[in-house]
Amino acid sequence: MNETVFDFCKATGIELTRSRAYKKNDQAWVEQKNGAIVRRLVGYGRLQGLEATEIFASLYQVSRLYINFFQPSFKLKSKTRHGAKVTKHYESPLTPLERVLRSGLSAGGDQTQTASSIQDA
Repeated sequence: MNETVFDFCKATGIELTRSRAYKKNDQAWVEQKNGAIVRRLVGYGRLQGLEATEIFASLYQVSRLYINFFQPSFKLKSKTRHGAKVTKHYESPLTPLERVLRSGLSAGGDQTQTASSIQDA
């Protein structure tokens, strides 16, 4: 953010905050997800108008369920160092929903609520 934008925000009463307190570099993580999820889904075009906003909101609603429940991902199991080389070992890919159900951390009511939210979509 440059000084001009900072001065404008200060003059108009816009409060500048960070995603997490004491984390200056948090925005990089948000931008990474924009590139990995949002930009891959909708591209780099400019969003204009209320109609486009409503269309994208419905698209994000459906994609949110897919990404949070059904998109498999690898999780790092361990790293071993051999001199300068680091070898990473990953668990087999599972969906986030499978991870939660296998962990046993969710109560029975949560599982039925999760299943009903999936069926509603």
